[in-house]
Amino acid sequence: MGRLERSWGIFRKSLALMNQERKLLIFPILSFLAGLLLVLLIIAGITGIVWFFLQNPELAESATGAFAEGGAEDEPSGLFTVICFVVFAVLYLVTMLLTNFFSVAFFSEIMRGLRGEAVSIGRGFRFALQRFNAILLWSLLASTVGVVLSVLEERAGLIGKLILKFVGVVWAVASVFAIPAIICDVELLNPFKALKRSAQTIRETWGESLIGFVGLQIITGTGVLLFVVGVVLLFLLGHVVGFSVPVLIFLAAMVTLMILGLLVLGYLVGVAQKIYIAALYLYANEESVIGDFTEEEIASAFRPKK
Repeated sequence: MGRLERSWGIFRKSLALMNQERKLLIFPILSFLAGLLLVLLIIAGITGIVWFFLQNPELAESATGAFAEGGAEDEPSGLFTVICFVVFAVLYLVTMLLTNFFSVAFFSEIMRGLRGEAVSIGRGFRFALQRFNAILLWSLLASTVGVVLSVLEERAGLIGKLILKFVGVVWAVASVFAIPAIICDVELLNPFKALKRSAQTIRETWGESLIGFVGLQIITGTGVLLFVVGVVLLFLLGHVVGFSVPVLIFLAAMVTLMILGLLVLGYLVGVAQKIYIAALYLYANEESVIGDFTEEEIASAFRPKK
C-alpha cells in the first residue's frame, strides 16, 4: 500500500469516526475560542496598563527611567528584563496549560469513541478537571522546555539555531504520546514519567523514527496545490473574458469558497491526526487494533528497528 493510499485510508476512517461522533469536532472549536478569549484578556490587560500610565504620567516617567539605568544606549535594566521574562514565562505556561487541558478532554473522548462508546463533551472536561494536577505538572515541564529553547535560539548563531530546531523536533516526537499516557494512567503525575512513557511507546513498539501519520500532510499539501492551481486558472479565466465588475465579483466569490474549503480540509486533517495518535497509543499499550484501522495502517506509523 503506497503512502498516499494509506494516508487517504487513515483520513477516510477518521472522517467516519467524526461523522459517527460529531461532537469530536466541537472540541477544537472550543479550544480555539478559549485561546481567543485568553488573547483578548491579555490585550485588555496591556491596554489597561497603558491607560493607567497615561492617566498617571508621573509614574510613566518613573517607569521610563528604568530603561536608562542600563547605560547610555537606553538599554533595559536588568530588573526590567527579568520582569519581562517572568511575564513571558507565565503567559507561556498559562497558554500551555489551557492547550493541554483541552487536549486531555479531547483525547479522552477520542479514545472512548475508538472503543465504541458515545462521545460526551461534558464528560471530557470533567475528566480533564480530575487530571488537572497531572496536566499542570506536564504543562510546567513543556513550557519550561519551550521557554529555554526559545531563549537559547534567540542568542544562538546559525548553526546553533539549526541544532535547537532539531532538538525541538526531537522533543515534539518524544512527547507526542504524553497526553494519551496521562489519560490512560490515572496514577501518573510525574511529567518526566509521562515523557518516558511516551518515548518508550515510540521506541519499544515500532522503532525510533516516526513516519506514518506525517503522510496525512500529503492530503493537506494536495489541497494547497489544488488551491494554487484553482487561483491560477481563475486568473487566466478573468484575463480571457476581461476583468469586468461581475467577473471580479465571481472570481472573489470563488477564491473565498476555495479558502474556506482549504481551512475546512486543514481542520479535518488536524482532527484526523489526533484520532490516529490516540489509536496508535491504544494499539501500543493494548496490543490490538482499535476502531476501523488495519494492522498495516497502524504499524506503518513508525519505521521498524533494524
